[in-house]
Amino acid sequence: MTPHLSRLTNAHVTWRALTAMIAAVAAVAGSFAYAGLTPAFIGEPAATFVVETMPAAIVNAVLDTLGSFAEPASFLLALALVIAVLTGVIFGALQFGAVADIQYLAVPLAGGLVWLLAAWTTGAPIAAIAAGFPAAAVVGIVEVAAARDPLSVRRDRTVDRSKRATLQAGFGTLSLSGLAYVAGRRRTPDSSVPYLDGGTRPPVAERALLTQANGDAFDLPNAPGLISEIGDFYTVDINTIDPIVDRADWSLSVTGAVSSEVELEYDELRDRDADRFYSTLRCVGEDLNDREMDTAVWTGIPVTDLLAAAGADEDAAYAVIHAVDGYWNTVTREAIERSYVVYGMNGRVLPREHGHPVRLLVPGNWGEVNVKWISEIELTENRQAGYWDERGWDGTGEVETVAKLWSVDRGDDGTITVGGHAYAGLEGVETVEVSTDGGDTWVEAELSPPLEGEPRDVWRQWRHSFEPTADSHEVVVRTIDGTGAVQTEEPSGAKPDGATGWVSRTIES
Repeated sequence: MTPHLSRLTNAHVTWRALTAMIAAVAAVAGSFAYAGLTPAFIGEPAATFVVETMPAAIVNAVLDTLGSFAEPASFLLALALVIAVLTGVIFGALQFGAVADIQYLAVPLAGGLVWLLAAWTTGAPIAAIAAGFPAAAVVGIVEVAAARDPLSVRRDRTVDRSKRATLQAGFGTLSLSGLAYVAGRRRTPDSSVPYLDGGTRPPVAERALLTQANGDAFDLPNAPGLISEIGDFYTVDINTIDPIVDRADWSLSVTGAVSSEVELEYDELRDRDADRFYSTLRCVGEDLNDREMDTAVWTGIPVTDLLAAAGADEDAAYAVIHAVDGYWNTVTREAIERSYVVYGMNGRVLPREHGHPVRLLVPGNWGEVNVKWISEIELTENRQAGYWDERGWDGTGEVETVAKLWSVDRGDDGTITVGGHAYAGLEGVETVEVSTDGGDTWVEAELSPPLEGEPRDVWRQWRHSFEPTADSHEVVVRTIDGTGAVQTEEPSGAKPDGATGWVSRTIES
């Protein structure tokens, strides 16, 4: 075996592979420290790749198994993919340097290849330096430490010296990762957003609606009021890292079956007369008693204003809604004509996680059609399958009626108060009935006052107090909507078109 090839023995290769993995972790940590959770982070392209290429069967299995943990799991998978790819690249640089027998060649080679890969995938060459430099630093530390071991008289870099140097670099990278996490969180855009008028509280019109809702709300332990706080409002989308869209660069176009296409910029949207209204969103993928259902005060303009300006064809029965992140969905003409493009949430500028600068709001329909980061409304005569349609879901229609049992409060006098929220889409909630004997007998629950305004697409709180007469009670709850229809009793899972059934819960006395 030649001297050069002898450096490719199993022992050398093992420790170079470990060095490469440590350098890859350092590269990811450095990138996060500089970019935070933004599109310039090296993990973002991998996250997009995972979302776009994962088969529908696996996506649905992950959603069914992990629920709200599916998105973090997807992100971790993306990070593992990035580290694996970077490890391979850096390992190749180390092997090439060993064969070439050029001392420290692997240092610039590893750093340069990592930078090149990061710049190519993210489109951010400056930010890519934050990935390339830590990778080169780890390789350099190992190379220098292994070459300058004062305890050995041998000139060749031995496996023992490589072990020691690699472990030292590993401990250093672990410390770097902790600091990088802190720095990266600070670099990640803050979820706190300014008020719509730039003041210190919501504008007058939004404040009036918020005040009304807060005054009418029940105080239910472990349950939200009538208005969900922005930070607690559920978020579901196809991204692990949300896009950053500058309002100055944003525009919305109305295309397809129209007399003339219309394009609206952000400032033009804000200059139009706005509507303020309550509306509830519910995720089609949630389990029956999950908490992916929330309500906010929204600010925006009716889509009908834009359709009229574009001269929408009467034969256009559908609208395909496109988003900046590549997401799309299809709604009926009837649904789009009662929709809004909104730019405000609870009196604040629409947050990034909820589609900043502008999203679609379709009152009464499942959450998946309320497209965030909206960029185009395309009118068509024929229905086109949406993003989730292609993955086996059918959640573009109106929501299923539901009553949630979220709160149990035991009073000092022994009484038990149960409560939660009921939602029936555009039909509105008329009555909530509660049974404490497993459904044999029913009584009406107390309801919060209906929030005024149109559309009626808003939840109501309910509560019911009873004195326990047994060691435990099977509490069941159901909703009757504004048409007199009783909530569907037959249980079903979330897929394909939303969970149904009556929520029941065993309450111990």
